[in-house]
Amino acid sequence: MGKEFIDSIDKNKTILMAENLSVFYGKTKAVDKVTFNIPRNKIVALIGPSGCGKSTLIRCFNRMNDLIPSAKVEGDVKYNKTSIYSDKSDPTYIRFKIGMVFQKPNPFPKSIFENVAFGPKINGFKNNEIEGIVESSLHKAALWDEVKDRLDDNGLELSGGQQQRLCIARALAVNPDIILMDEPASALDPVSTSKLEDLIKDLSTNVTIVIVTHNMQQATRICDYAAVMMAGQERIGELIEYGTNDSVFGNPKDKRTEDYVTGRIG
Repeated sequence: MGKEFIDSIDKNKTILMAENLSVFYGKTKAVDKVTFNIPRNKIVALIGPSGCGKSTLIRCFNRMNDLIPSAKVEGDVKYNKTSIYSDKSDPTYIRFKIGMVFQKPNPFPKSIFENVAFGPKINGFKNNEIEGIVESSLHKAALWDEVKDRLDDNGLELSGGQQQRLCIARALAVNPDIILMDEPASALDPVSTSKLEDLIKDLSTNVTIVIVTHNMQQATRICDYAAVMMAGQERIGELIEYGTNDSVFGNPKDKRTEDYVTGRIG
């Protein structure tokens, strides 16, 4: 039975809420009854040892687990108080409003311009509107100054850090409310990681960020709130603690959290 952290955030400030969320792969339970609420325009870090269900959980927030045939989700996720798992919800729309950036940068094999223009084009924006959206999105992703003279170059020709920011620009181009990030800096060098962290902090003034990270120093540098996941002997992930950066890293309530953030376990 998972713990509930539903009162950790003022419900009027909540943009995303998980309610008794469990995930199965076939008959194997991977995540057990996660309940917590995520505030608007904040950075929430999902932390915990490998194999505790962080990536599985974050993929529930925009129905990416739908793409895995063996996956089954129980419970609910509410975005702006509306269930994203309702029969009336459109997964494509949900993934525009709740975008995702993966561990490995995945630009399309297209030009830098076409990468960012992809979403607006399939949403019916006109060409004269798309140019402005592309420039604005690249500015927001802190990439414009580096690529403004090479927009026709293939996105795959960029460095790893630039590719990751291009993927963020692509997500921003459809005006999301939330961006999910699954270990976005794990393949980057320290300089690119620093740029990405600065970008994440800048974006959070207008966009909610949920980020999976194994890097405790990174989490303490950038997050407003931290959600700690842990898996027991049965390898089922559960949420054991959720709170502000200061409370989770400075005064954790659960002994397992203290052991993890201080490096005793994990």
